Amino acid sequence: MDHIAVTADGQEYSSCALLVATGSRYRRLQVPGEADYIGAGVHFCATCDGPFYKGGHVAVVGGGNSATEESLLLTKFADQVTMIVRDGSFKASPVIQEKVLGDPKIRVLWHTEVVEFQGRGGKLTHLVLKNNQSGQESTLAVDGAFIFIGLTPNTAFLRESPVRLNPWGFIVTGHDLVHDGTRPPGFETRDPGLLETSVPGIFAAGDVRAGSTKQVASAAGEGATAALLIREYLKTV
Repeated sequence: MDHIAVTADGQEYSSCALLVATGSRYRRLQVPGEADYIGAGVHFCATCDGPFYKGGHVAVVGGGNSATEESLLLTKFADQVTMIVRDGSFKASPVIQEKVLGDPKIRVLWHTEVVEFQGRGGKLTHLVLKNNQSGQESTLAVDGAFIFIGLTPNTAFLRESPVRLNPWGFIVTGHDLVHDGTRPPGFETRDPGLLETSVPGIFAAGDVRAGSTKQVASAAGEGATAALLIREYLKTV
């Protein structure tokens, strides 16, 4: 089976196998000041940028697993971590919730949203917050803010294709395609490969794939694994 990829300039490329590794991008709050301070106080990776805030006060926006786990990591550097959660509870695992709520360095502001990022001298200094129940606004002085509200996969170009996406737009691969007993066309006599999509010969690797760990090291490893799987696949066509 030949697959044809059409690029933005109208060029067409055909092949027996394709690897989709288009990644994903961090979701943003889309409020005033956010874009102005990215890299200057607004961050999306605690492992990468947390060490810059040793002894400081940082805010974490989000209430899921990523936000809670990264908040715990940030306590290794910052003296205080303020979590800003728009709902009245976390959407994280019970074990992580217990650790966060029991950590003296972490405080949680429930039903709270960031409505503006403010700074001085090109550096973030304050967050303007709003309680979404009372409507009351307040200002929080911070050294940095970390946003963990999810990822958006770069799969818009696949929405009208037979490549199966999950409800969040990530590419479904491997056993997840057949575990419910149904089989995509082309897989009547064999199971999809580990990183193979619902279209035989099209593979996916990295952050664009459902179930990936969203870490650069594992993404690189998946890319190498996919290359080996493609090599084996090409032996059969």
